[in-house]
Amino acid sequence: MSNKRLIEVTAAIIREDNRFLCAQRNNSGEQGGKWEFPGGKIEIGETPEICLERELLEEFNIQASCGDFLCENTHDYGDKA
Repeated sequence: MSNKRLIEVTAAIIREDNRFLCAQRNNSGEQGGKWEFPGGKIEIGETPEICLERELLEEFNIQASCGDFLCENTHDYGDKA
């Protein structure tokens, strides 16, 4: 039996002309220093859209409203809980 838990997150694909908004993670932790699209963990009672709007406001002071859903992905981080 697997001890893995599913963590639901959102990510924003924000494009202006041929430029995309990406953020670099702080250097601590296993994923430290890597680049990612902005977003975060969906909290209890949130929709993915509300989560994304909240994360963009908290992290980047960007007032946003979500557009169309683009895609879904599942990733196994191995032993990371």
